[in-house]
Amino acid sequence: MKSPGAVISLYIRRFFRWTGVQVYHHPAPFFWIPVTLSFLAVLGLLRFYEENRIWYLYSPEKADSHFEHAVANEFFNDRGGKFWLEVTITAKDMDNLLRRDYLDGVDSLAEFLQYNFTVPCNGVKGKNQIDCSFSDLCSGQCNDNQVIPLFNLIYRNASSRLHPNFRLTYPTMHLYNDEYYVGEHFAGVKIDPKTNVISRVKVVVLYFRTDRQTPQISSVINEWERSLFDYVEHFNHPTLNMTLNSDAMIAREVRTNGLSCVPYFGASVIAVVLFIFATNQREHFVMSHNIVMAILGIAGPLMAVGTTFGFLFLFGFPFNSITLVMPFLIIGVGCDDVFIIIHAMRKTDKQESLENQIAETMEEAGPSITVTSATNILSFAIGIATPTPAISLFCLYTCIAVAVDFVYQLTFFVAVLVFEEKRLEAMRLSKKQEKIEEALGAPKQVLSIQNSIRSTAGAHPLPANPDGIVSRYCRFLKDWRTRVALLLILSGYWTASYYGCKTMEIKMDTTNLIMKDSPLNNIAWIYERFLWSEGQLVLVFVNNPPDLANEQNQHEVLELVRRFETLPYSMGRNSTSIWLRSFLYQSSLYHNTKGFNGLLQEWLDDSEGGGARWNDMLRLKKAENGTILGVDKFMFATACAMGDDANWATREKLQKQWRGVAHEYAHFNVTVFQSYSFYIDQLDSIGGTTMSTVIWAAITMDLACLLMIPGINSILTSTIAMMSINVGVFGLLSVWNVNLDPITMCTTLMSIGFSVDFTAHISYHYYRNPTSWTTDERLADALKSIGWPMIQAATSTVLCIVPLMFNSSYMVWVFVKTILLVTVLGILHGIIFLPALLLTSGDLSRLFGGFSDSKIQPEKTEKLGEISQASSFSSTNSETVLVKKDDSTELKTIPQERGSG
Repeated sequence: MKSPGAVISLYIRRFFRWTGVQVYHHPAPFFWIPVTLSFLAVLGLLRFYEENRIWYLYSPEKADSHFEHAVANEFFNDRGGKFWLEVTITAKDMDNLLRRDYLDGVDSLAEFLQYNFTVPCNGVKGKNQIDCSFSDLCSGQCNDNQVIPLFNLIYRNASSRLHPNFRLTYPTMHLYNDEYYVGEHFAGVKIDPKTNVISRVKVVVLYFRTDRQTPQISSVINEWERSLFDYVEHFNHPTLNMTLNSDAMIAREVRTNGLSCVPYFGASVIAVVLFIFATNQREHFVMSHNIVMAILGIAGPLMAVGTTFGFLFLFGFPFNSITLVMPFLIIGVGCDDVFIIIHAMRKTDKQESLENQIAETMEEAGPSITVTSATNILSFAIGIATPTPAISLFCLYTCIAVAVDFVYQLTFFVAVLVFEEKRLEAMRLSKKQEKIEEALGAPKQVLSIQNSIRSTAGAHPLPANPDGIVSRYCRFLKDWRTRVALLLILSGYWTASYYGCKTMEIKMDTTNLIMKDSPLNNIAWIYERFLWSEGQLVLVFVNNPPDLANEQNQHEVLELVRRFETLPYSMGRNSTSIWLRSFLYQSSLYHNTKGFNGLLQEWLDDSEGGGARWNDMLRLKKAENGTILGVDKFMFATACAMGDDANWATREKLQKQWRGVAHEYAHFNVTVFQSYSFYIDQLDSIGGTTMSTVIWAAITMDLACLLMIPGINSILTSTIAMMSINVGVFGLLSVWNVNLDPITMCTTLMSIGFSVDFTAHISYHYYRNPTSWTTDERLADALKSIGWPMIQAATSTVLCIVPLMFNSSYMVWVFVKTILLVTVLGILHGIIFLPALLLTSGDLSRLFGGFSDSKIQPEKTEKLGEISQASSFSSTNSETVLVKKDDSTELKTIPQERGSG
């Protein structure tokens, strides 16, 4: 009884033979349909949109950070959503900014950006106002940076610094009865131990935050932001440096990082075209044919890339910069198929009809290409299910592109081959006719036409020449001393790989998503060096507060605040900004009988000494006449300082503690929000997600191979080789200074798919050979069949990414390193280690009588009956001679020696 895999394999070969016949008879539709689809894909640009928000892309879809971000947005969305931008100012010598000229410069710069840096209003402020500053566009108090001029006014006067009503302390300074939190504005702070007054500040941060209000105002704010990008980029001050950070800035730099690949794509295409042209010279000797094969061989993958982008855009999928690495991968995959198809065509019997040659080419190349394409598609399909949007999106684009390329290469490129072979056949017939005419008028002569592997061999040709190079190489691998030496080498390789896997660090860093010369690198350094170690705000949203007119409820809310203030690394009460404390403290100054809500309304309306500056931090329940009925929801902020412990492990610990306190007050619907929380969620999940995805991908690869290569020995050995390649890639990436992050996870999935390319080809061709042959004969024939195309494919893949080596992007270099490793390790396993393993497995099977490929034998059919099970690349050669006898001419086939092996 045949195994299901053997039946599937047989039907796949039958299908591709039938497909070859259809392409031969109707090449035009197979050529023009892919071309037409590629042009129609341009319509996708009509629905093109980008998604470069790293907080969304690089954290799991169901992570707490997504919900927290949504809560924060909801709090501000009643006012059009929130706009934020941060400007960091440092001295050029990175020293104290409290020096007189430096602090005056900071003060002047803050005032200029707030009031005098303008863009066209576009009518949002009426017809009379042409230009708008941030102050004009801002709603609410717009007083985020008021501490800068207040601090400068007091600090510049030595006597004012010691005035009892002016306490320039850190992280909160006190002016009369009011408190101003300066911890988020000042970093690199040093306190005078004698006076307890701030004596040094190395970093000043200006915040520009406002409600977007309306779409029209939001558009002008975006224009103001873009103009500020340009201003900061060209900022030149004798003593100060300035950088900025915002969502739009991060998105722009992430996009720039991805687009940095584009200039190198043309060089990759040219390199591969030249390589196909050069190596095709070995197969054919017609210059025009070489040119057509090289150019149109790369056209299929290019069309597949265009079709994928276009139709995914059309169906509403977003574009992300990481997907721009995909075209380089598809060029490599597509060229692999070209080499296999060309090699299969070269090996066909040139004495048969062109229809049979094309059918045999498809029968031979189709299943082999199907194995590798199916495993690549399945590997990336597994990645689509990952919860991290950036990984899922990359895998979606790559999965679809590989599938489209698979179809295009077996339709479009084979149609090109048919057109070309018909043209060459016409040329050959013309030359043959001329030689026949010459032969008829000349003495007896022999016209040699070398046949292919299928000329006389029948269903099962003889093995390759035992004295050939490949056969001798296989006997060398079969020597026990060679296999022992290879085992020792593998042991060392596995040890190094295991060490790399164990020491790989899980790390998420925004600088890995941007170019090395990006201005965001300066921001990242300032955050790591100063802001995160000395003070970072966490926002707490209370979306279901109790009736705060009740004194007991007031105490419970203040207890909630106190819980956050007493957590490890908290900067305490002085770092907390909460309206309730200020209101309860100042309410004693108001003498009225309006009650809590009436007093709250009066206090919030008091812009002089009251609570007007707190309006942005609470939302009120109001009656139809505008009177306050109570507090609907509110937020407060408190700070933490990690000091020398500022690292991702500490941040993860703090994040869990904050969420733990919020969970205890679930009846108040408390949510915490911190700007780097999505990093924490990614770090928390990336290890488990990577492991589960890799395991599922590996299982899927094995199942796919089992259906295509139903030989037990072939499956076991190819699985071991595939695992060895992937463990090596993952471990050596760690040794090569690559951390585990979403980018590495993408390349790991790519590695799993690509590793099959180097193992499945050899295993498939080994399985297809007659089991009556010895293991070294089967292996020699497999290597002769697919070894050269594998080397071509590996070389072209490397050529695809060589231009990217001139790119300084970390993201690009992770892909480059992965492709180099999987290619080098893949070709070593495919040509050396897997053959040795197949030989060993075959010997053990015969020795112990266990399972072997002979248990699941290929179908034996006649050559032109069902499907020839012989290797398409192993046979005797023959020579057809044209002999002139008297007045007649006869064709005669003379068997020759075995192939060169």
